[in-house]
Amino acid sequence: MSLVLLTQGSTKVFKTRVGQRRARPTTQQEPQGDTMQCMTVNVESKGTLFLLPDPVTCFRSARYSQIQTFRIATDASVVLLDWITSGRKSLGEDWVLSKYFSVNELLVEGRRVARDAMLLEEQEDNIKALPFRSLGDRLNPYSCYATLILYGPRTRATVDHLSARFNAITVFKHAARPDRLWSLTLIDDGKGCVVRMAAQGSEDVRTWLGEELRPLCELIGQDVYWRTFGR
Repeated sequence: MSLVLLTQGSTKVFKTRVGQRRARPTTQQEPQGDTMQCMTVNVESKGTLFLLPDPVTCFRSARYSQIQTFRIATDASVVLLDWITSGRKSLGEDWVLSKYFSVNELLVEGRRVARDAMLLEEQEDNIKALPFRSLGDRLNPYSCYATLILYGPRTRATVDHLSARFNAITVFKHAARPDRLWSLTLIDDGKGCVVRMAAQGSEDVRTWLGEELRPLCELIGQDVYWRTFGR
């Protein structure tokens, strides 16, 4: 059995208003002012989960934290895409968020095989030992950062393809930064991989995914694949 989870557009994170009340009460302690998302997913034997949302877009001064935990059986599979854009560029917003924190953890029969965390936070300007660099200074010229995790028997062809593509890359010095950078790390003796990418924009990432994840097309169907990656 397979489950494909998509979104109807980017996840937009607004600035938290001081004194704003929650829609629902909670007893859990959360970082002050952060918009939170917590997800725990269990994938049973021979099941497959495809979590392929559109990117997160944090508006000016927004604070966002998410924790996603995936507990799967030995013969289950998972494809997870987690990505963020620099903001609403049409309004002059480019990495002007206050905080973005994302953790993705994958456990196979209770054994952790991958844990990927990303923290983007504006540096305090009172640290005298270091010259001040804004978040934009540190992240530009790239406007989209993505993490892709694949694991399990149904992702094997895709993992092998990506691994071969990565091993064929020739590293040399660039006169200017390339439009897109990516890396690949195999996990659990090659049963899966973690891909990390930085690109000029979300469409650059989407185009690359559409070209390189073709082996997944027969698993989720042509219509869903086109809806997700636009090709």
